[in-house]
Amino acid sequence: MPPKPTSEGTRRSSRVAAQPAKPEATEAKTEKKPASKAKPASTKKRAAEESTEAKAPASKKNKPLSSAADKPKSAAKPASTTKPKSAAKPKSAAKKATDGDIDVKEGDKAAEKPASKASKPASKAAEKPASKAKPASGTKPASSGAPKSGKATASKKKEETIAEEKEQEEEAGKDEQPETGGAKELEVGDVLPSIVLKNNKGTDVDVSKIVAEDTGIVFFLYPKADTPGCTTQACGFRDVYDDFAKFGYKVYGLSKDQPEAQEKWATKKQLQYELLSDPESKLIKRLGAFVAPSSTKRSHFIFEKGSGKLIDKAVGVKPAEDPTKTLNFIKKHHSA
Repeated sequence: MPPKPTSEGTRRSSRVAAQPAKPEATEAKTEKKPASKAKPASTKKRAAEESTEAKAPASKKNKPLSSAADKPKSAAKPASTTKPKSAAKPKSAAKKATDGDIDVKEGDKAAEKPASKASKPASKAAEKPASKAKPASGTKPASSGAPKSGKATASKKKEETIAEEKEQEEEAGKDEQPETGGAKELEVGDVLPSIVLKNNKGTDVDVSKIVAEDTGIVFFLYPKADTPGCTTQACGFRDVYDDFAKFGYKVYGLSKDQPEAQEKWATKKQLQYELLSDPESKLIKRLGAFVAPSSTKRSHFIFEKGSGKLIDKAVGVKPAEDPTKTLNFIKKHHSA
């Protein structure tokens, strides 16, 4: 029978058995270290544990394989139990990063900031020319000025057309006969009756009292104030008003228009004589220039200074010719 091994043989055999285990433990450790380093979210605590293991005495490194294999398992737990919460929050991850990582991130940020700042002036510089280019589009109103003036001209023509239509409605035709509405029509040699009318200032005027020894009266009648034909007639009397004054005659316009309309027209055309308002056609009927139901014949009537008698009447006159014909009659009458 073979001899029983002694205690020393047993110890030696165990030591021999244990010696090959050293590279395995080292390989296990070297294999696990890359795994721990691959975790970017490793903590300083983990780094401290690894440094502690590296400084451990040789006796501990020579422990059996079973104990060495257990340690990597326990060391691998922090990797499996890493909380996704810390990875989801960029702020906490930045805090746990190593000094090297922090330097890299700060370098990246420092590199990014100038780029963003540099891009801002570029965008502003690109925007400014665009805003400066707007005046080119602003020149459009100048070109659109022609249509506006065209519209203004069209609207003015439309207003004139409406005014002419109103004038025609108020003016009696050539073939229409005037009537007095039962009152006596004034004939040559008659004097003005006592009829009170308002002038364009709203003041009452008794027409029977406006004729005097040194003042004669000229009435020119028109259908509608501020219409084309009536404006031509009124402006004609305005232009030769001083010539009438030389012979001692005053000029009065007469129509059915209200004092307000008369005043507006007188101001607009700078008429220096009075305009009488006769909405009921009281004086217009007596002069023989009224046509039913409400029209007025364009005409003029001259009352002599001193006597106050009617010396000339012309019914159905032309607007442009009336002022000159009236003045010529007075000149001829007083030169005889």
